[in-house]
Amino acid sequence: MSKRLRALIPMGVVVALALTACGSGSSTGSASGGGEQKTITIATSNDAPFSFTDQASGELKGIDGEMINAIAANKGWKVKVFTSEFATLIAALSAKKADVIVDAMYITDDRKKQINFTDPWYTEGEAMVVPADSTLASRDDVKGKVLGAQTGTVFKDLVDSLGGSQVKLFDSQAALLAAVENKQVDAVFTDSAVVGYSLVQKPNPKLKLVTPYKPFYPGIIGAGVRKDDTQMLNDLNSGLADLKKSPKYLEILKKYGLTEANAAK
Repeated sequence: MSKRLRALIPMGVVVALALTACGSGSSTGSASGGGEQKTITIATSNDAPFSFTDQASGELKGIDGEMINAIAANKGWKVKVFTSEFATLIAALSAKKADVIVDAMYITDDRKKQINFTDPWYTEGEAMVVPADSTLASRDDVKGKVLGAQTGTVFKDLVDSLGGSQVKLFDSQAALLAAVENKQVDAVFTDSAVVGYSLVQKPNPKLKLVTPYKPFYPGIIGAGVRKDDTQMLNDLNSGLADLKKSPKYLEILKKYGLTEANAAK
């Protein structure tokens, strides 16, 4: 399966693993104040808005990135970052290049055969974007309309199935949103977190995300740990439970363009 339902063709397995200057290796030390501070190494493909290193500050950012930072702060851990292609993250984890995968990884049956997943961090699927003055409120409303999607994504298959009068394809997210703004299309379908983050970064009053919206391609996101690392799994789940009880959980989601609808129970 693809990372976040974007590519129709699965990413080829990349053998080389790139280690960032932020750190390497497995967790060390103690989580309590009685000894050396524990350090956990997270694996990520450095992909905004999910888990990425901010070039200006060097800090770990993104939805997943800020969640692991919050959990680590609560636990008294330090966080190091290991960067690799997404297709190699599970291999890197298994090789103990990192302690946990933190990169908007969908929880799937195939992946659960290889690693354990934490409790769900949040949900994420596609979004429906329409002109600001549109009355379209769901996929059921788009029959006979002009629909759009980005070339090379599963969302092209989705719009093909919705009974539109015409389907238009665009080579980039920017071109896709420009088509909505210019009313070349009545509605487009694209990755919800990516478009949400794009509109947070650059608000556009001529566009709106249809909400509430139930994704056709829903995904449940979790962090991945090695099968034998039950302590890490338990620590992450307890930290996640504490985070979900705090206002910071929704603050992180909303900061990157998601909403309460994306919150995991």
